[in-house]
Amino acid sequence: MPLLRIAAHTAVAAMLAVSVRAGEPPRFDDYPVSQVFRGTPVAPVLSTGHANAFRSELRRQAASGPNFAGHYTLTRWSCGAGCVTVLVIDALSGHVWFAPFTIQDAWKDGHVVCDHGSDFKITSRLFVTQGEVDGRVGSHYFLWADGQFNLVHFESGC
Repeated sequence: MPLLRIAAHTAVAAMLAVSVRAGEPPRFDDYPVSQVFRGTPVAPVLSTGHANAFRSELRRQAASGPNFAGHYTLTRWSCGAGCVTVLVIDALSGHVWFAPFTIQDAWKDGHVVCDHGSDFKITSRLFVTQGEVDGRVGSHYFLWADGQFNLVHFESGC
């Protein structure tokens, strides 16, 4: 099947899956992958200073193989107390993407009101996180597509 046709089919299927259940949180099954990579992952490409700064951790986590969206390794590590940085490594090309957000514990009156957390599957392009992201506290549902996270649903509160 030509690549353009596959992309169009995937986009239509994704829109239908979400529109059928409008208003409800997406499910992992709403955003399936067509294949799961089972080979040996390539080493991460350290093409930026930021990636190079985390080279040991990127190499270690990439070596464990894909755990997200078919052929990606989603990695998370602390960026401080109550804060997590998210990166994605392509097991096929080694390309590294840094998420444009961090996930943080949400605080109110000196107490944590929402611990950060996340969930994802190798069979789905959906990434779900709880906590504070970009100043909004709640559950954030991101679709991984074309090398970026796109927010597809948000539920406030924890």
